[in-house]
Amino acid sequence: MSGGPQRIVIVGGGYVGVDAYRALLRGARRAVRSGRVQITVVNPTPFHSFHGFTGEVLVGQVALPHVRAPLAPLLPHAQVVQGTVTHVDLSMRRVQVQAESGAEHSLPFDQLVLGVGSVDPFERVPGLREHGWALKRPQDMQAFRTALQERFAARVPTTVNVIGGGYAGVEMAAAIRERQRRDGLPGEVHLICSGAVLDTLPPELDRLRVHARASLVDLGVQVHEGQRVQAIEGSGARLEDGELRPADLTLFAAGIAHAPLSGTEALPRDARGRLMTDPFLRVPGFPGVWAGGDAAAVRHPRGGECPVNALWAMKHGMCIGRNVARSLRGAELTPFRYGGLGQSASLGRWNGVTELRGLLFTGPVAWVMRLGFFAWFMPSKRHGAQVTADLLWRAPRARRTVRPLDAAPATD
Repeated sequence: MSGGPQRIVIVGGGYVGVDAYRALLRGARRAVRSGRVQITVVNPTPFHSFHGFTGEVLVGQVALPHVRAPLAPLLPHAQVVQGTVTHVDLSMRRVQVQAESGAEHSLPFDQLVLGVGSVDPFERVPGLREHGWALKRPQDMQAFRTALQERFAARVPTTVNVIGGGYAGVEMAAAIRERQRRDGLPGEVHLICSGAVLDTLPPELDRLRVHARASLVDLGVQVHEGQRVQAIEGSGARLEDGELRPADLTLFAAGIAHAPLSGTEALPRDARGRLMTDPFLRVPGFPGVWAGGDAAAVRHPRGGECPVNALWAMKHGMCIGRNVARSLRGAELTPFRYGGLGQSASLGRWNGVTELRGLLFTGPVAWVMRLGFFAWFMPSKRHGAQVTADLLWRAPRARRTVRPLDAAPATD
């Protein structure tokens, strides 16, 4: 490095942003501490939100502050700017930021890390913005949590439609229905899937799919497979065949969309609107611009594309941070090599499904593995310990809904 300080701007304080910063600090600690490298992280909120325990937060098993880690302590030696990026000038290499007060200021950059994530597909699903509830933004999750808890506290009969048969939809449906049944609350939960429950899992993981669906039914979730939602209305979800599935609350947990930052329209994107990246997670044709997480199309080391989830976003961030540090000292970059660890979902307290490097687990064993796995990867170890305490000791006991054989791991 020569001349003035190298200015690095990280857009997003989520999984990509936090892990990119940490890897960058490990690789360029002296330069950062001396001021020769200056890092700024821009995020709309002053905290990092961990989404792995959203179902447990919604129903009160995990305290909301325990999944929100303040960014400033997580990012020592970085300037944390609370605000929204409104425009990126790639030619002048400046980022325009609007603070919550409405005031705007500009941040210069030499290298730019885009970890902007994804958004709920409000434009693709008629009525979602006006009548539905979503979870991707922290404020939306908290609003739904408040609405749900108020109805539960008043013991108002509540029917909830959960749209989406993936891990997110399955976890939300199970958590809400378990809370209703545990506390004797009047109401129903309907899980509406365009395909089958967890139908994106490959055939070798069929055991997990079968266990998940059976567990939902055991809890009393009404599962509607092969039913695509056409629109969301104030009185429920309108299906493609015209039928209305009535509900007091309709929660959307299916699919994502991508909203390009103003000024980044020239960056190469795939058909789904994700930023293209090379093996080192640079955006081709734009030196000093990096991308990862939901917003990027990252090639899997073994072919295809990386899954869209928190762990993969963390690993993208680590690769970006390492390579930014290496680029600062003129070292050879290293390609993204992470091959995956597994996947997991909760089906209510003490019940879950987990795949760990091809080994399959269901029931309490899978639930405990998920808890340990997610808590370990939380950005704050203190928050991970708090969540573990919430679920192992503080959460009200719920009746187990697993079969005896489910406690044994499968290795097929």
